[in-house]
Amino acid sequence: MTRLNPSAAAIDPVPILGLATTDLVVESDAILDELVFDAVSRALKEAGIRKQEVDLSITASMDIYDGRSISSGLTNAASGGYLGQSYRLEGDAGQAIAAAAQTIAANDADVVVAVGVYNPEVSAADRRAFVQQISNYGFEPHFDRPVALTSEVAFGMHAVHALSHGHVDREALAALSAEEITRGAGSARAVRSRAVSAADVLAADHINGPLTELMLPADSTGAIAVVLGSLARARRSRNPRAVLTGWGQSTGDTTASPSWLSDPAAPARRAASEAYRRAGVTDVADQIQVAEVTAASPAMHRPVLDALELGESITVNPSGGVRSSYPGVANGALRLLEVVHALEDTDATVGVSHSNDPLTGPIADTTTVLVVEGI
Repeated sequence: MTRLNPSAAAIDPVPILGLATTDLVVESDAILDELVFDAVSRALKEAGIRKQEVDLSITASMDIYDGRSISSGLTNAASGGYLGQSYRLEGDAGQAIAAAAQTIAANDADVVVAVGVYNPEVSAADRRAFVQQISNYGFEPHFDRPVALTSEVAFGMHAVHALSHGHVDREALAALSAEEITRGAGSARAVRSRAVSAADVLAADHINGPLTELMLPADSTGAIAVVLGSLARARRSRNPRAVLTGWGQSTGDTTASPSWLSDPAAPARRAASEAYRRAGVTDVADQIQVAEVTAASPAMHRPVLDALELGESITVNPSGGVRSSYPGVANGALRLLEVVHALEDTDATVGVSHSNDPLTGPIADTTTVLVVEGI
């Protein structure tokens, strides 16, 4: 493609006019609106867009993480929504980005800001227990919650299932985790900044089933903002970064269905099918060169790659993925940011971003897939 002329096969191309993140750290001293304002103001400045030009702001956050009810009331002005149109999605930022793209594709807006923010009101030392307690609250109260089901338990059960059926072995899980952590160790956005070996991964604190602490996502905090615009507005923008050519979403089954265990990447498969159709991708191996995927446990890695049809020729998680940095509900925006950086820094021209909201693990998770072209 040439500058701001995306592939003719794409149905509704939506340019990314600005993309910015705060520092991603294990624990932030900033409050929510400070983080949101920092990310949004940087993204708007990069795009050369003033606040009054923003038609809609969409925030991805959750009250229960933020430690207050209607927490979007605090971040609304910081996201550019004051005296304008705005709403909040309680889910992954990938959902907010897809919603922003849909709004522009429907000709209901020229400029939309999508921002994800994650900074739980709890100290880093207590965060894992806090997040798992919230995860337990997300399950069905009468059948799942009394048995203390959490996302870590569900991912542990899936990993045991994969090992018992010979799909993978524990050494392979450790090797994959070590490879991703080491690959991302030099990134400014990584919170695991030291290279590790497979032996280090196996020796880390045990979590559930075959999973250790280093096999799970590297928890980080911060805010990430994406400014999307129409093609007409993009041609007056300062420095467009990339173009969204496709997006798709799907939600998985509940515990009543065994598919979350036997086919946990089914939502990714459905979301990818819609995103590829919209983007005009008919041959993934030929048309896509780089991908950032969200596999909350290494046992989920291969199922997700297969669902997205990502073969050996495609570079997967050049940033180290979620085992390098995982900013909670802002993760979908981080995965998109990493794909855009890869398109800018390499010869790759088309990438895929995959994210989900693993509040309840692979059970009833909502998955978003975005197809991105460089410019």
